[in-house]
Amino acid sequence: MEPLSGDWLTRARNGDAEAFAAAFETLRPTVYAVAARLVGPDDAEDVTMETFLRAWQAVNQYNGRASLKSWLYRIAYNCAIDTLRQRKRRREVYPEPDEDGRGPLEQIEDTAAVHPAETIERQETGDELDDALRQLPHEHRTVLLLRYADGLSYKEIATVTGIPIGTVMSRIFNGKRKLRKAMSETTVTDEEEEESGS
Repeated sequence: MEPLSGDWLTRARNGDAEAFAAAFETLRPTVYAVAARLVGPDDAEDVTMETFLRAWQAVNQYNGRASLKSWLYRIAYNCAIDTLRQRKRRREVYPEPDEDGRGPLEQIEDTAAVHPAETIERQETGDELDDALRQLPHEHRTVLLLRYADGLSYKEIATVTGIPIGTVMSRIFNGKRKLRKAMSETTVTDEEEEESGS
């Protein structure tokens, strides 16, 4: 729920850090989820805290025209981009798997109970999806994650990334096409390996 009722914004602009922290805390899990998908779980907490600090420093610039959620998403996106740039300089471009070897998309909890065979099939599909996503250019991967993992509208993605809505739609369209191609290539490679092993 978005904390736009009451006087939290006025209080925050007058230097009340607790009022701002209370507003931020309601959206903290969402900010963390975005950060985890963009930079991986190891750096997600740092990106979340950096988002909080930057948002607090810029609270007087928040005019309420965009939703608080969109405003924080944009700051989190910028913090994540900065983290990825630092990682790229260290030649660590993609999020690392966690200790169980799961990629970032597989770490999203599935609350539905499923049959073990279906779980294995989903795991394999999740692995293929993670591999295919890693092959996409950053700008396509990001808009696809914001759209389908986070459920943002085109307008919200445009606000978060700072690109025109037409560009968002184009990147999603091209990203889906490239993702399908990468997924089919992964499937063909797997089948070839199975045939050569038999």
